[in-house]
Amino acid sequence: MKIEIITGREAERMIENADFRRRWENLYGICPWGTVFQSEDFVATWYSTYRNQFTPVIVVGTNNGGELAGLFTLAISTDSAKLEVAGTVHAEYPAWLANPQDGNTFIESALLKLSERFPNQSLTLSFLAPSAPLEWTGPGTTWGSRCYIKPIPRGLMAIGDGSAFRERLRKKTEKYKLNRLKRLGDLRFDQIEDREELEAIFDEIMAFATLRLKAVHNATDLQHNPHKKSFYKNLMRMPRLLHATVLRLDGEIVSAQINWYNRDQVLIGLITHSPLHAKASPGVLHMLMLGTELAKQEIPILDLTPGGDYKDRYATHHDKVYTLKVFFNPVHCLQYKLKRKLTESAKPAIRRFNIAPEQVRDAFHSFTDWRQKWSRLKMTGLVLELFRRLKESLWCTKELCVYSYDLDRARISSVNQAMNRDHIPDLLAYQPIEAWQPPVNRFLRRALEYLESGNHIYTCVKEGDLVHYGWLIERQGESSLGEVEQALSLPPGSVLLTDFYTHPQALGDDLCRSSLSQMLHDAALMPGAKQAYVYAAGDNHHLRQAVEEMGFAYSYTLSIRNVLGRTTRWSNASKPWLILPIER
Repeated sequence: MKIEIITGREAERMIENADFRRRWENLYGICPWGTVFQSEDFVATWYSTYRNQFTPVIVVGTNNGGELAGLFTLAISTDSAKLEVAGTVHAEYPAWLANPQDGNTFIESALLKLSERFPNQSLTLSFLAPSAPLEWTGPGTTWGSRCYIKPIPRGLMAIGDGSAFRERLRKKTEKYKLNRLKRLGDLRFDQIEDREELEAIFDEIMAFATLRLKAVHNATDLQHNPHKKSFYKNLMRMPRLLHATVLRLDGEIVSAQINWYNRDQVLIGLITHSPLHAKASPGVLHMLMLGTELAKQEIPILDLTPGGDYKDRYATHHDKVYTLKVFFNPVHCLQYKLKRKLTESAKPAIRRFNIAPEQVRDAFHSFTDWRQKWSRLKMTGLVLELFRRLKESLWCTKELCVYSYDLDRARISSVNQAMNRDHIPDLLAYQPIEAWQPPVNRFLRRALEYLESGNHIYTCVKEGDLVHYGWLIERQGESSLGEVEQALSLPPGSVLLTDFYTHPQALGDDLCRSSLSQMLHDAALMPGAKQAYVYAAGDNHHLRQAVEEMGFAYSYTLSIRNVLGRTTRWSNASKPWLILPIER
């Protein structure tokens, strides 16, 4: 077999050639392990959309008769010079195409040619479909000592006639959640087949997905991808590439999935849902509705793809895919395997001490975050912050002033809607500015928990920076006052306005008053809401001034004093408020 590596503009011209595209399509059709991510429509669209970020590298194998017998579509990043599979993160199942009888021969020869051109590179294929030939990675082969391969379970969901999904939707739990949404408005489940319609909702879908990735999975290094929307929009032009569905309530997105057609199957792609409707489990409802829809379209299998424990709830059976990492330098392979062995050896110890994986990730990100803060604050600011914390641990007094407001007054007042409410893109603009602020993943995790509990955040972004935020906690019962390590029980019909922050450079913009005014207006419209409460640290003069100017009445002060580790608490409350120590 003749092997050629074609790059750059020459590769682009080859892709534009109609005869080459025809031969590519034929090879894809006879390759048993080829997926949608090796199809000409997907790869050509990706090359075209990301041409400024990646240079095409295409390995072509031809037989003695000059016929296309193997194809491996790759790319070089213009930023990192890293060799990657075409499609990068979009290609769930990266692979090469070849005639069935040439599967091992082609990839061995292709990698040998690539190692000569890129001697210190590596290539990651995750996940490799189970039908792909792997004999070339075995012991004693040329590439056996240069590969790291690991099997990973993959869940598959048999669709059948859809009766299992319809039955599940009629069960008490799902029926209750479905009716809960229907009582709020017009609930619709639709498949999106129009590129303009997908474009109109794409940013909102990505905001929901990014929030969850950063909050739950600590993907704080997730970079904004300015071409992602164009890529999906261009893919929507092609027949049977994207299978996009959305669940909407009065036009508002409740949940969405942008999946892939893969021959006669559909495989899971981008899944997300609005945190504002989390109590109704929209992701579960969407999956059940999707199963019903796929049955109508006579699609036999939904490929749940590897990763994500939640997928096991839907899988009817499993098989195995493979993570494969190929090193062109055997020394680099040995180093990688040693690192993996050390990592695997540490996992039993982590489990033994009941340390969750997210705790390890949090620790790593906290360390990284402090390194970034050191860079931002330099020596003086960080030392002052450390000194402040040391002083507080030895001797400090904290005061928390509690204010109340009769919501009947807010019902007759006008308000300027200057703040965004529950606007996810604003949350994603958060960056810690002051040393005491939490890192991005912790801030977003707490925000996600608050939103999923039915609370509301009011935000203001200027020039891309989150300069103000505050929370409205509905139907507040017991409030955790972390500043003084107390728990406060508020009377029935109370709402709580809390966790205010204003960027130091925006303190003169009257954002606190605007936020408070809008919160009071919205709280007054809530059924059964009678009183609004705000608590402000005694030394937070900016917030206290705004609260008092808004007409809040001072109620009492909660205090805590720490002297050499001995803590005392007291209050000047004139009414029998229930004040309890927070359970730790």
